[in-house]
Amino acid sequence: MPAFFAPYELPDFEDWLQRQETLNSVTEQYYVVEQDNAVIACGGYFIDPDKQDARMTWGLVHQSLHKQGIGKALFLHRIGVIKSVCPSCTIGLDTTQHAYAFFEKLGFSTIKITKDGYGEGLDRYDMEMS
Repeated sequence: MPAFFAPYELPDFEDWLQRQETLNSVTEQYYVVEQDNAVIACGGYFIDPDKQDARMTWGLVHQSLHKQGIGKALFLHRIGVIKSVCPSCTIGLDTTQHAYAFFEKLGFSTIKITKDGYGEGLDRYDMEMS
């Protein structure tokens, strides 16, 4: 488990991935990036068109490949798809104190911080695109 996630989240992620096998909708997508037949990054989104709200889901990049532009490229791809499907949607995400600065560089602002929101030592940062 990377430091960015609490151990209890692994079963949640596995269950969520199982449900994604049947996805066939522009309002919910999940992307996987491979290199040399190995998964190196992944991330998706969910759009609620009735609420004009989009949320980023389970974005991860293999820790050995941080700061190489892979996460940024995948993230910008997801933003572009969301804007093409729902131009007026508010785009939000939640993350930890370990990753919020990455999202700030991409135009997101922190709207709420919950101390230990994911568990002891993992604060939750709720963010929206500015």
